[in-house]
Amino acid sequence: MKADYKKLNQLYYQLSLKCAELTSGLTHRNFSVETGWYNGHYKKDEDGQYQMAYYPIPVISVNGVCDIEIDFEEIIVTSKLKREKAIQYAFLSFSKIPFEAYGAENYLEDYYLTGMTIEQMHENISRSSEKEIGFNFIFKPEVTGNELFEFAKLLRREGFYY
Repeated sequence: MKADYKKLNQLYYQLSLKCAELTSGLTHRNFSVETGWYNGHYKKDEDGQYQMAYYPIPVISVNGVCDIEIDFEEIIVTSKLKREKAIQYAFLSFSKIPFEAYGAENYLEDYYLTGMTIEQMHENISRSSEKEIGFNFIFKPEVTGNELFEFAKLLRREGFYY
């Protein structure tokens, strides 16, 4: 197998630049952040089935609040809520941000996907035995460090953690 290193370098250079931009927007504020490159994240394929991604992506950990996964086509902010709070929470502050909910232990178990109602999510979580519920908030690659700083503040204020 012959790799196209020039193409790989171009792709990963863009991820690296975006990571630096977002990290800068978060670090000069009230958050402690760490960065690294990680593989093993899961994405849905064309058939809606989860597949593990073997390639590494940059991840910014905003300590105590969330992880920010920088992928080629989207940026995902991952955080959690206690099960009881997730069942009660109205999600009004997140009405304009696409998100998914899943089990923190059984992370391939979906509780909320686009097209579902918040009530359906509450019912799904109520039927689960999970102690914590994971959330993926999905942003376009153009999101700025300042926008993610404001979003991380919102998560912290609303009781989300990581």
